[in-house]
Amino acid sequence: MNFLLTNEHLESQISQIKRLIRLSMNGVVADSMRNHGLIYKQNYGVAIPRIREIASGYTKNHDLAQRLWLLNIRETMILATLLQPVEKFPIELANEWLKKCDNIELVEQMNLNLYRHLDYAPDFSLQCIASDNELYKIFGYTLAMRVVENLTTSNLQEMTKRAIQDAGTATYQLSKAIANFFARLCRKNEATAREIFSEIQAINEQATNGKNLIYESVKHELIFLGFLDENL
Repeated sequence: MNFLLTNEHLESQISQIKRLIRLSMNGVVADSMRNHGLIYKQNYGVAIPRIREIASGYTKNHDLAQRLWLLNIRETMILATLLQPVEKFPIELANEWLKKCDNIELVEQMNLNLYRHLDYAPDFSLQCIASDNELYKIFGYTLAMRVVENLTTSNLQEMTKRAIQDAGTATYQLSKAIANFFARLCRKNEATAREIFSEIQAINEQATNGKNLIYESVKHELIFLGFLDENL
């Protein structure tokens, strides 16, 4: 168990942040999120731009971010990802935070605000993709999409192989994460895009809803990039 030192200044910051969150709360949004499966221990329904605005009033601080994360409130957890210094976020802590990631919004915010900036992000994304936990897989493909330029050839080969395997039994959310990863990968160059599309065409012959979503997403990306005739 982690024990965090406290001080008056830190406690004052936590109290101030909680007050700002309460003043920005939107119960209607919180209820709507809950109805759409975004479940948190506590959720004030504060808009993401407002959360970012609150974060901008504070200097990045490891102890503050850790305290905010441990509060298990939607808004404080997202603030934690914005205020955690990258250089003080070892892989052991990254894994601890991952264990508390239990919905798609948090997957997006953790990757967008913090995990994509980590030096070990490529290896961490592959670790997640190789997991048997579906949400971890989604986390891994979402992270890989954001660090695609930093992935090694070995990373890409392993991720592509696993994505093709996962596509066979993927739920909608996992299929969407795989589709987004492939679509972003297609932007590297035309040769890569055509190689991916060839792989996708092969799995699409045994079409399922998930595979079809992946195929259509990649196809539309290639058309957008000018690598494929939209009339084909």
